Amino acid sequence: MAHAQKVHQLASAMDLGSIDSRAKGPWTDCMEVFEDTISQLSRSTGSTSPVSFDDTQTWLSAALANQQSCINGFNELNLASHIPSLPFVSYNMSEILSNSLAINKFMGDPTKSLGGRKLLSNGFPKWVSPNDRKLLQSPSASSQANLVVAQDGSGNYKTISEAVAASVKLGAGTKRFVIHVKAGVYNENVQVSVKNLMLIGDGIDSTVVTGSNNVQDGSTTFRSATFAKS
Repeated sequence: MAHAQKVHQLASAMDLGSIDSRAKGPWTDCMEVFEDTISQLSRSTGSTSPVSFDDTQTWLSAALANQQSCINGFNELNLASHIPSLPFVSYNMSEILSNSLAINKFMGDPTKSLGGRKLLSNGFPKWVSPNDRKLLQSPSASSQANLVVAQDGSGNYKTISEAVAASVKLGAGTKRFVIHVKAGVYNENVQVSVKNLMLIGDGIDSTVVTGSNNVQDGSTTFRSATFAKS
């Protein structure tokens, strides 16, 4: 954990003035995923509460995958020459994470897990509250929406991204916040930065969200997700 924090500190202090302008996109990806890596490592240590073998394996695996996502961005844009100078690479983070994953697997016993992701009898994970279960099962969940997105202007906003941004100011993250997205094809790449946000459409063939970010246009695969949690 201390090693990861040191690497993040070094990366944050780097002067990007001389870096290729095309490399700034992958660099931003690296910084974002590495912050997530630190979060995953913090959870894996179980400093605040006991963690299960399965959860620790999952978080360490996610941290290792983050390293590869960082490197992939540079390779995809033919900027591999920048990779050796990345603190995330030069300080052997991938090797350290891989070793940690192997050690945890060797020492752990899946049969003595402190609590995995078992489903309840009604098919919902434990962390889904009774109120949220009712909302998810309700045929009229859209009527309980806090905001409505409609391309024809009949809602609060015409794009999902605008509604997501507005939800932050309206209390999303502190309680369940519902956005109803009416029928239509939304050409967006939506970035979600808050928790407890629920989006409800009008059906699988009615409400369609399709982004078009791709490597050929200068975007990394990491940024091509139609919906992404940042």
